[in-house]
Amino acid sequence: MVRNGSGCPDPTYEQALPAIRREENIRAREKRYGVKRGETVHIIIDIKDEGRRTVKVSRRMQVVNLYEHHILLRHKTGACESYQYNEFLQILDRR
Repeated sequence: MVRNGSGCPDPTYEQALPAIRREENIRAREKRYGVKRGETVHIIIDIKDEGRRTVKVSRRMQVVNLYEHHILLRHKTGACESYQYNEFLQILDRR
């Protein structure tokens, strides 16, 4: 553990570095995939209808967080859905 000037243990330094690194990784993912946290995106989802046909539905979702392997989206009703990045980029409707 790192010690401060008076010789007492200082856990703040060790806790700050992982948080800074995590934030840098999230910002890199935002830049890589072209979406930011808090942004509203439109996605197109195929839903099976009762009559055996597939209907395309456009949903407005808010980006909650970008994790290492998936992205978390929240619908206006509060329901959350997560997608892997390759799947998300396929259903993303760039307007």
